[in-house]
Amino acid sequence: MKKTTLSCLVLITLMFITNLLLSEATSAPNPVLDTTGKIIRVGYDYMVVPLRKDLGGELGLAFIGTQVCPLGIGPRLNPNNAGLSINFFPVNFKKGVIRESTDLNVEFTETYTICQHHSNVWRLDHYNPQKEDHVITNGGVKGNPGRETYSNWFKIVKYGAGYKFVFCPSVCNYCDVICKNVGIFVQNNGQALLALRNEPLEVMFKKV
Repeated sequence: MKKTTLSCLVLITLMFITNLLLSEATSAPNPVLDTTGKIIRVGYDYMVVPLRKDLGGELGLAFIGTQVCPLGIGPRLNPNNAGLSINFFPVNFKKGVIRESTDLNVEFTETYTICQHHSNVWRLDHYNPQKEDHVITNGGVKGNPGRETYSNWFKIVKYGAGYKFVFCPSVCNYCDVICKNVGIFVQNNGQALLALRNEPLEVMFKKV
């Protein structure tokens, strides 16, 4: 009788653990996939490739106006020139998998030699406050989710044949944040910059 009771308890415990694991698996957002259909993971380098070829090539650092340092981010004007590789750092770094609609930091893996005092972490910045233009620049802070760093958190969302970046951080429950797509603002010199827009920039991620 005791053996039967013990077996039942073990069986119930195993069923509970199995259901818990299945519940967690089904509730987790879909993983973000690269151009080969493989899951994007922490610790690997990727290139961001816009699907609109008329804008230029892969994403890299870009000059905003007449700035000495390329603080902006945008497609390379010459599509034949390679962009800069990036790393993703999700808010829950231990998970290791980059998932859709989840807060993450984006960081270029290379540094512009004459501007090494700037970090390569993406952040939301003001380009022209009078026009309420918000552009994406480098110079952000990696990690430490909260009120002081909410401008450094982005999300990747499935869009069309690829994905889009969205600025709508969830790392600060009591912060008044903007929720908008990351699209394109084209300067007078033809250089496109990542900025908050109604129309998103559709991109894919190519493993380096």
